[in-house]
Amino acid sequence: MNDHARIVNIGLAALASAAVLAGTAAPALAVPAPTVPAPTGTPSRVLLRADTDRDGRLTPADDKGRGSWTAARGAIMLPNLDDDRSRCSSSAKDGARLSDAALAGCNDASDDVVNGAADLADLARLEIPAIRGVSGSAKGTLLPDARSRDKVRVFVERKGRFVALGADGVLHADELRRGVRLAIEARDIVRDPAVWSGFTDLTLTVADRGATRTDRVRLRVAPVLFENDLMPLKRAVVANPKAPETLEGLKAPSRSMVGSAEYRRDLRRALDADGLRSRFVESPSGGDRWMGDMYKTAYASMPGPGGAEHRIAVRLRSPAVTPNFPSRDRPLRDASRPVFTMLRGPGVAGVQQFDGTRVDTPDDNLYYGSAGSTGNMGTIPPTPEYPTGRIVYGGEGKFTPDPTFTRMLAAQGYQDPISVDTTWLGVGHIDEFMHFVPARTGRGWAMVVADPRLGMDILKDLAKSGGGGRRLVEGVAASKTDHPNMTVSEALREPSLVDGTRIAGQGVDKALLQLREKAGITEKDIVRVPALFTKLALPDGYPRNDLTVTYLPDAANGVGTGTGARGYLAPAQHGPRKDGTDLFQQATERALGKVGVHVRWIEDWDYAHHIGTAGGDIHCVTNVERDLRVTSPWWKAPRH
Repeated sequence: MNDHARIVNIGLAALASAAVLAGTAAPALAVPAPTVPAPTGTPSRVLLRADTDRDGRLTPADDKGRGSWTAARGAIMLPNLDDDRSRCSSSAKDGARLSDAALAGCNDASDDVVNGAADLADLARLEIPAIRGVSGSAKGTLLPDARSRDKVRVFVERKGRFVALGADGVLHADELRRGVRLAIEARDIVRDPAVWSGFTDLTLTVADRGATRTDRVRLRVAPVLFENDLMPLKRAVVANPKAPETLEGLKAPSRSMVGSAEYRRDLRRALDADGLRSRFVESPSGGDRWMGDMYKTAYASMPGPGGAEHRIAVRLRSPAVTPNFPSRDRPLRDASRPVFTMLRGPGVAGVQQFDGTRVDTPDDNLYYGSAGSTGNMGTIPPTPEYPTGRIVYGGEGKFTPDPTFTRMLAAQGYQDPISVDTTWLGVGHIDEFMHFVPARTGRGWAMVVADPRLGMDILKDLAKSGGGGRRLVEGVAASKTDHPNMTVSEALREPSLVDGTRIAGQGVDKALLQLREKAGITEKDIVRVPALFTKLALPDGYPRNDLTVTYLPDAANGVGTGTGARGYLAPAQHGPRKDGTDLFQQATERALGKVGVHVRWIEDWDYAHHIGTAGGDIHCVTNVERDLRVTSPWWKAPRH
């Protein structure tokens, strides 16, 4: 069951397990000489040095302001949550499925070793310059502040290997005399600023001959930032139709994936036509095809050699709880588990955040689950005020994503999330009416918006020109439509379509007003494409009213290929035709063509659109990985 295939969900979810998978030990890493300069013997009051000036090197230029952190200066560390040696297991030793919490608990920061050269590259470097004149009885201690002590781990180079510095932080006299190479990892991201703000203050204390000297540096963990649709697309992620019953090697109930071949054929052709020839990432989804709802692609970065960004990719698992959760310790959607079982690995981190106490509430998936699906989350592309983009998600009142998840997003500090009302939509996701594409506009991008009035106007114009007797839906068997053989004239009188246009029109108007007030998006930033919305017939007692879904495939529910290809992957419209031309496709191509975007049409009627009460379209069933090489250093952007 999922929020696209069925919006009326019954059942209770359960409290998530708090179990955490213990890390697996690995040998301490023997490393070549680090790229940072050797600690110097220059007499100085500087005892401890970090990359305060963010140029990827340790030099005396770092010493000014090392004990503070500002927009201009301050050292940065990565949340070391990837799995560079692919050591994390997807199942318990006895072959049993892990709990959601345990599955997410393994990563490079869950053990106290450096997991290979790639892991070492993810650690921020520090050094203690050689301290002259200390006696053989001198003792140093290097400790994080109490609040961050369990959030960071310090490594020290000893005998050519980086090993974890003990909990007591002790450094010996001979080490202080020679100088010490150090490295640090953050063991988590900021989730709740009230618990941890993301900063650590490392204090070095050197006691010798009855005198004590101290020094301190401050570091901040890098924020996790959503990718945006201007980034070039690298690979598409799709549900694997060859193993619809398989998830983590176990059998699940069989689910039909009719239409998968047509969808994959057209998606492959569209990507190839734009020069994007990488193979699909095949997700073992257990038959749950809604890849766009499983996770958000994101990244974290810190200054690397030469000041360039050193990045890790991050996959943020959807906090959506299913009403038919597999077990009490696995309440999240099974098909989102590949965030950890398949995608997490070298250079790729997985992150999970949800409130286990809400799982058993009466609201369950009617509010909490669908609103938390990642098809309900997107990124407004970069602007001068928000150079890394800005998060937008849908919801209002009770219908909002998990508050602990959105609090985590806000806590990153650079993409200042905003919300818009999506309570008028059957599934309730922003991707049902909006998407962003690179475009020839003043901003360099445009927002594609589903316009229900424009869709109805196309029908009215066709009827006026004598086409009222034409079929509303073309190219689809009548038995696969909700109103078999409905004509254009009949559609103009159909109450569900008339009411759907009214409700959706008001909903779009309100959402655009909110985007104007909160993000400054105006009509000149918008490309309107036709849509045809229908009002849903809901059972008595359903807690949401006046809900709509798109009757024809939703052109705004597509995927942009990013800057460069500047293509747009959209669902084939199957709209009424005039002179052999699909009028909805024609209007969409003209609208996007005006801003330099070309459309690639993909068949998804059987695979996604016409499923259950409220299906979905291309964005719902397709996730993507984008090229992170085009990002810009977030530490040069204003914090919000």
